[in-house]
This record gives sequence, C-alpha cells and structure tokens, in this order.
Amino acid sequence: MKHAALFSAILFIGIALNSPRQILAQTASPSAKPKPVSTESAQLNELKERLATKVAELRTVVKKAVYGTIKAVSITSATIETKTKDIKIELTDDVNVTQMISGKRTALAIENLEARDNITVFGTYDETLDLLKAQVIFIESPAVTVRASGTIADIDEEEFTLTINTKEGRTVTVDIERTTKTTAWSKEDGIVKGGFSKIKVGDTAHIVGTSVPKTENRIKASRVLDLGNITGAKSVPVETPAPTASASAARRVSPRPTATPEP
Repeated sequence: MKHAALFSAILFIGIALNSPRQILAQTASPSAKPKPVSTESAQLNELKERLATKVAELRTVVKKAVYGTIKAVSITSATIETKTKDIKIELTDDVNVTQMISGKRTALAIENLEARDNITVFGTYDETLDLLKAQVIFIESPAVTVRASGTIADIDEEEFTLTINTKEGRTVTVDIERTTKTTAWSKEDGIVKGGFSKIKVGDTAHIVGTSVPKTENRIKASRVLDLGNITGAKSVPVETPAPTASASAARRVSPRPTATPEP
C-alpha cells in the first residue's frame, strides 16, 4: 500500500514538471518572431532628416556685417542702433574685439565695450531670432572735432565744396554733406535756417566738422554758420584767360598785287 502511494506521488510530480515545458515550447515557435526592420532604410530616413534640418538652418542664418552705435551693453549681449533699426548682438567668450590705438591694431575684451561706442560687427545673423551672433567687433576710433573760421573765397556748386581763407593764412576746403546743418545769421532775424545755395563768396563762415583722412586742410562739415558779408569783402570772379593763338598757328595774309592801268 505504501509503495502504491509513493508511485502515485512520483507520477503526479512528473506530470506537473513536464507541463510548463510543453507550454514554453508552444509559445517559442519560430513563426511568432517579429521581423527585423531594415537597417539601410533607417539610415536613409535619418540622413533625410539631417539634410532637411541643415537646409532650414542655412535659410535662416546668413553672414552679415553691421555698423552702428552701442545703446546698451552687458557681458552676454548688446544693442546697437543702426540707420534702419536696433539690432541685438550676442556676445560670447570667442568674440574678437579690436581697436586702432596709436596707429596699431590692439586686442581688447568685451568689458571694453561701452555705450555710445561706434562699432562694426561681423557675424552670423539669425532671421528667426532676429539676433546677430558676433564673431568680430571693431571699435571705431572717435572722430576728432575740428573748427575753422574765415572768408569764403570760392564755391564749387558741382562738388558742393567751399574754399575758406582763415585768419591764420590757411586755405581750407569744406565738404558739404547731406547731413550738414547750415544756418545763417543777420542783425534783423538772428540765426535762421540756411542752405548751400544761399552762401556767397565774401561771406564769413564758422565751420564745425571732422578732418578728412589722409588729406590736409580739408573738413567734412557737420555744421556751417554763415554770418554774411560782415567784412565788406567784394566777390571777385575768377577770370579764365582766353586762349591766344601761337605764332606758328597765326594765319599769314599775302598782299594782293596792285593792278596797273593799261595804256
């Protein structure tokens, strides 16, 4: 009886252990394996996405150079005022800042940038962000203001220039620009708005402007004050001598023979 019970227990354990193996064998059939995705197709899709991203970046980011005056500046950014609009500049540690000092190009740092500095910025402009990422910044040297006073000796209406004889004996050429502000003074009206066409030879003028580089005794005028002819100087027109015929070009006239009466 004991042997029969023991045999029944062993048989039950054997059946129980064998059942999971059959189930696992059924679930692990080769037909149930998923098909692998093509590696080449995945790489092609990734390449297409990269190309699309690069094209989008090229369309929105362009090389650009901007000139303007600094309105505000911090360690990481600056705002410069141009003729058309204000532009935000991104500043990083890689930016090269230079300035001509005593005739030599000198390397500076971002900390040397100050409000009201005139600068030229080279970098990449992001149209989407409306941001110029600076790579090189050149600080323009401040223009030195010069003044001149004297009597107007000549006016060139084609070149828009004045020639002034100063009290010191210098002859100065003055360039009149579109931005030049011209005013006139008289005893009756005081200072009023003037103009290039109203200036006359013999008038006394005060000029404020900047020197023209590499040219002596020449001023780019920012302001002109015309005092009129307060010295009583007369306008003497410059006469151009008429060309004279040379001796070789003179026409020779031969005397005509005198007719004698017939007998």
